Amino acid sequence: MALSFLMTFFFWRQYDHSLNVRSQVVFKDRADEIMAMFFTRMTDDEQILRGAAGLFNASENVTRDEWRRYALSLSLDKNFPGFQGLGFTEVVHPKDLERHTERIRREGFPNYRLWPEGKRQEYTSIIYLEPFDWRNQRAFGYDMFSDPIRREAMSKARDLGEAVTTGPVTLVQETKADKQTGVLMYIPVYEQGLPLETVAQRRIAVKGYAYSPIRIKNFLSGTFPKMPNDIGFRIYIDREPTPAGLLYDSVADSHLELPENYKGDLHTTRSFERFGQNWLLTFESLPQFAQEQRKSQSRNYLIAGVTVSILLSVIAFMLRSAHAGAIAAAQALKESRELYRKISENSPAYITTFNPDGTLTYVNPALAHDLGKPQEELVGKSFFELLLPEYQGQVRKGLSTLSPQKPTQTMEQALKGPGDAVVWHEWTHRAVFDEHGGITEFQAVGQNITERKKAAEERARLEQQMLHAQKMESLGVLAGGVAHDFNNILMAIIGNVDLSLMKIEEASPITANLRNIEKAAMRAADLAKQMLAYSGKGRFVIEKLDLNRLIEKLHPILEPSLPDNAVLTLKLHKPLPVVEADANQMRQILMNLFMNSLEALGESGGEITIRTDDRELDRESLKDLLLGEDMAEGRYVVLEVADTGCGMEKEVLDKVFDPFFTTKFTGRGLGLAAALGIARGHKGGIRITSEPGQGSVFQVLLPTSEPPAQEASVPERIENGWSGAGKILLVDDEEVVRTIGSELLKELGFTTVLAESGAEAIETFKANRDLRAVILDLTMPGMDGEECFRELRRIDLEVKVIVSSGFSEQDVVQKFPGKELAGFIQKPYTLKALKEVMRKV
Repeated sequence: MALSFLMTFFFWRQYDHSLNVRSQVVFKDRADEIMAMFFTRMTDDEQILRGAAGLFNASENVTRDEWRRYALSLSLDKNFPGFQGLGFTEVVHPKDLERHTERIRREGFPNYRLWPEGKRQEYTSIIYLEPFDWRNQRAFGYDMFSDPIRREAMSKARDLGEAVTTGPVTLVQETKADKQTGVLMYIPVYEQGLPLETVAQRRIAVKGYAYSPIRIKNFLSGTFPKMPNDIGFRIYIDREPTPAGLLYDSVADSHLELPENYKGDLHTTRSFERFGQNWLLTFESLPQFAQEQRKSQSRNYLIAGVTVSILLSVIAFMLRSAHAGAIAAAQALKESRELYRKISENSPAYITTFNPDGTLTYVNPALAHDLGKPQEELVGKSFFELLLPEYQGQVRKGLSTLSPQKPTQTMEQALKGPGDAVVWHEWTHRAVFDEHGGITEFQAVGQNITERKKAAEERARLEQQMLHAQKMESLGVLAGGVAHDFNNILMAIIGNVDLSLMKIEEASPITANLRNIEKAAMRAADLAKQMLAYSGKGRFVIEKLDLNRLIEKLHPILEPSLPDNAVLTLKLHKPLPVVEADANQMRQILMNLFMNSLEALGESGGEITIRTDDRELDRESLKDLLLGEDMAEGRYVVLEVADTGCGMEKEVLDKVFDPFFTTKFTGRGLGLAAALGIARGHKGGIRITSEPGQGSVFQVLLPTSEPPAQEASVPERIENGWSGAGKILLVDDEEVVRTIGSELLKELGFTTVLAESGAEAIETFKANRDLRAVILDLTMPGMDGEECFRELRRIDLEVKVIVSSGFSEQDVVQKFPGKELAGFIQKPYTLKALKEVMRKV
């Protein structure tokens, strides 16, 4: 044994030494590889910027479009992931600041400004930054020279004429979500033809800087598609590893989980000057590195050698004494049985044996503990008595099917837990057979799957909620499209009726018929508005609204609708936070819910209660809401309408918000479906609880807002005697709308020019520069209204455009932020409405 141990130790030391040498070589090579990949990517950024600077060296004036096309040709997001963008910041002297601002605004950015404000000896402004998405637009006009870290790098780049990076900074593009450390690289751009031999000459000649902002996490994710998990590294822009100079920590930023107070076996450091800065990279081996280098294999060799030595000694001993071997075998058998007993006693899984009639012969402590009974009490009882009655026959039948060819079976069973609670188990039964094929015993292993069953039920509930939300969304899209086309038809009906009423006497026998047509058309227009409300696009005037005040004003209108045997009760929480909502649509929700409750009371009468409240809702509270999946956690105002009426069955509850579904007589319109659409449009949700004979409770939840704003000013009165003059361009893809709109404009004194598409509108506008205004349809095939508007503004910044659409003004105006629409008119419109819009414009 001694000789065997010495040889094992000698060969193990030789093998362990060779593994250590190889590990050190591999570690240094991996460190060099990581460093090379990082600086290769940084060099790529430098080359991109040199190409960008070359544009200015090759052209007197690089336009915004040329810059955009150059950036697009690089495909930054595909070829250079991690580069936030490619930008150009222009040097602006104080005397040129106003002229610079006016020039950029003329390029299509009327709200452009150089920021931060304040007087400085020299300004710079980011005027080009591609891709020009929402994140990069946050940096538009920013003076990077105002920040000390950026100014130091820009000054060094200008004086050296080379690419220079900043130290670690926070990019102005960053938001609160996913905030990352960043770095910027600059290359100076000089005026053509000026001398650049000295630092002073370069300072005079500098025109601007081509630069690239880099979000370091994204940049390194692109450099390492799979972040190294065997070596941790830190990147500093400093001469020493200081917290202020730390740019990236692969362990912390990749959220690698390491043992507490972990220290790697191998370390190395790389330091050198590049891009105007001193870079310091530190490397540390991680547990995965030791595993890959098979460090544990050395220990296994030692263990295996010692084991072999012991086995040789045991064999020698057994050969010397057969009797002692028999004793050792008996002792080993005893230990094996003890081991089996310990495994069974300590196992978290349920282990039991029982006879074919179900009598338990063994129960391990885990099963006894979870059933809340002692082991001694369970042994001798029937296994089937532990099951719920409805599962006993099923389990007996399953066990009876076991055979030598199929001796095992796995099934889910419901058992009686402590306190009569129902617990779910998954059992695998194995039958033990005698020589004749008869079952002598069952061995069973089980586990508690109650939580898994609950999770499956919750997943099924969420899937059902998602399917419902998708169905409502699809119906909303359909309703919005139908309402849009419906409004164009109603436009022709209402317009022709308006024109006809102007051309006949009031005493004419057909006047009454025309009035009836007008009423029916207006009712159809209201239905279209309900369809828009259902689609979530029916908001009109958003204001700060106190629901308590709205309910109190409606109370005198609602109460007379009650029969003698019904009562209306208000329970209003005060003070109640305000919400941002459309008052008319809130009235519509309240009226719809009230009428629904009133019909639920029927002839038997009862009580209707209107409550308000404000609550703080978390994700768990939102999961049982209709539309709750789109709602954010936070504070909500609750509008509740409860009744003591007939209640609803589950199949009725599942369809209550479907368009035109009703349990009353047909023809009631959208009703509760419109209420759901209004809630969707206000970023809210609805909860319903109802049982047959127990009444119903409808809750509408709306996000809270700031305290109420000042009352809106009273609209200006219409001048009845007003008439217009001049030429108007009317653009609409529907011929009937163009025809009736032209007639209405002629009645107001205008001359009309018609166009049936966006492209035709542009050509017509160029040919008629004496136009006073343009009435532009929003939804058209090909070039839509939004794109046509932009083209018209490029031709003439002062053009007055009135947008016409079946959608609400709230939704339409959002498509033209900061573009100063001259006006808006909603289809279908009357002569009176058109007159008011044209007078204001």
